[in-house]
Amino acid sequence: MSKEIKFWGSKSVEYLTHTEMDDAIESMLDGIGDINVLPKTIEICSYARMELPKAESLASSVLESLIEDLDNEHGDPTGDHLTEISDTMKEAAKDFVTAVLKEYVSWACELVKCETVNVQEWIKENRPDWLEEEQNND
Repeated sequence: MSKEIKFWGSKSVEYLTHTEMDDAIESMLDGIGDINVLPKTIEICSYARMELPKAESLASSVLESLIEDLDNEHGDPTGDHLTEISDTMKEAAKDFVTAVLKEYVSWACELVKCETVNVQEWIKENRPDWLEEEQNND
């Protein structure tokens, strides 16, 4: 199953904002400035949102944390009678975590792949006005 690309940027970008590859490339090149000093190639990378953990793996952790908190605040003060987790609690925890994960959006991203882009070819195809501006400045 291939991951759905959500963002584009360089490997060193701290915050992903570009949802289109050409927008990311333009932003990278526009930041360099003088068209005469542009590199021959740049590397553009695609990113996908990281998958969230499965409900089953989170449910037991959530339930254990809840029961521990309840026992600390409301349980037997001697600690002799700890609450036993029932099957009903386990099922409810799984349903709760499933509902949360259904609504939750992961903002953490992982690099999917990087491509090398020929800068001059990209400019000719996507921003020919940059070449015209450079000729007018000469």
